[in-house]
Amino acid sequence: MGKFCFPEDMSAVMIGSARRAAVTSVLAVLTLVVVVGDASVGGANGKPVGRTAAPAVAQRLVAQQAPAELGAVTAIAAGYGHSLALRSDGTVLAWGRNSEGQLGDGNLDPSVTPVRVCAVGQAAPCTRFLTGVIAIAAGFVHSVALLRDRTVVAWGQNVTGQLGDGTFTSRSVPVRVCAVGEVAPCSQFLSGVRAIASGDSDHNLALLGNGAVVAWGFNAFGQLGDGGYAGSPVPVRVCAVGESAPCGRFLTGARSIAVGEGHSLAVVGTGHAVAWGFNGAGEVGDGTSDNFRTIPVRVCAVGETAPCDRFLNGVSAVAAGAFHSMALLGSGSVVSWGYNVEGQVGDGTRDNHRLVPVRVCAQGQVAPCDRFLYGVRHIAANGFHSMAQLSSGGVLAWGYNGYGQLGDGTRVNRLTPVRVCAVGEVAPCGRFLYLIRAIAAGIDHNLALQPNYTVVAWGLNNHGQLGDGTTSDRPVPVQVLAPQGPAVVR
Repeated sequence: MGKFCFPEDMSAVMIGSARRAAVTSVLAVLTLVVVVGDASVGGANGKPVGRTAAPAVAQRLVAQQAPAELGAVTAIAAGYGHSLALRSDGTVLAWGRNSEGQLGDGNLDPSVTPVRVCAVGQAAPCTRFLTGVIAIAAGFVHSVALLRDRTVVAWGQNVTGQLGDGTFTSRSVPVRVCAVGEVAPCSQFLSGVRAIASGDSDHNLALLGNGAVVAWGFNAFGQLGDGGYAGSPVPVRVCAVGESAPCGRFLTGARSIAVGEGHSLAVVGTGHAVAWGFNGAGEVGDGTSDNFRTIPVRVCAVGETAPCDRFLNGVSAVAAGAFHSMALLGSGSVVSWGYNVEGQVGDGTRDNHRLVPVRVCAQGQVAPCDRFLYGVRHIAANGFHSMAQLSSGGVLAWGYNGYGQLGDGTRVNRLTPVRVCAVGEVAPCGRFLYLIRAIAAGIDHNLALQPNYTVVAWGLNNHGQLGDGTTSDRPVPVQVLAPQGPAVVR
């Protein structure tokens, strides 16, 4: 777990107890946030330096293999230093950092190419592997999977209860997520789940078949939405808008969910966006940047000021970065709000906070923009950057680019969308990704699912999270290699 802070304080990021220790001082941190240096260029004074971590000491030695041997991938997910791929046979591959068991292969060794995730109850070396998976999500240093029977399993770090098994014990193989109200050892498990969400975070959301939302894990900023600040190692129900703890009504009619570092989002009803949790940068979108929101509030409409009279509607999906939020509208346009020092909101500026949604500019625009992004099919965000997958299958990215995570062949931050280059290109790129089926945003790296169901990746690679057999950062996409045989560790 990284320390909960803004980019200017990121040099203090640590894995483990640092984020929890930061809870008591976060309000003081907010009052001190300032823009330092020129953040428009990756590597300049304003870059979020704290995400840099020492490369893994142990690496699994690999030889180049044909990418097609990865198998037909149907979904992808990316966390802090690890990546996941769901194959068409319902099995899951993982690669990258594995310090907390987030690869799920029964050990703590990193891997620069994909390994198979073990079945529940296995121990290394595993002889049975996870099957029947229909959706995946990656948290900061943990992983989550939704099974065909609509139950959920999780693995990796668990110091804040983010695995949902009722304990605080980290797991290197999957464990089952408990039902609401259970106490370890759980006898009943979460069921009827339609979708799962995690991200730059130590908490998770699950959308149930009846439109309710449950949450578990870290909660120091109210990101579980149950009206309090106590974390929970088992799922709790998210309260309805306008409630106060103890809640008597709970969120219903949800259709889409997303998780940021300390905040959560959902689309409810006929397309209204609601948000809750940390709001120091306006990522909740209610026109303020003060206090936390322990209960969902409605996101304001574009152009509103608090207290808002109009609210965002027509939303089909939401996405969340560390301290910013995005919404895809039914028209195929995109709006964003929250922290914007790295340009991740995409309105052509680096204004610190956007307290209500603003329209994302079209490619090539300069503020004040007069053309805006349209034709978007999917959105993704994590860390301090954002992405959009176009209906044509092209991919755009904007925001922080210090590790090449925008995929345009440079390390220059972008305040408006730029196209992600094709594999093998060098800036200025002449070819770009096309006919992409899915995108996934990690904190400082990204994945895309290609037309042939193989995976490409780009950005930070210090733990092998790009899966190309190296630990070299890549400012343009590279092919994720096939799983290897038995690992050779040095």
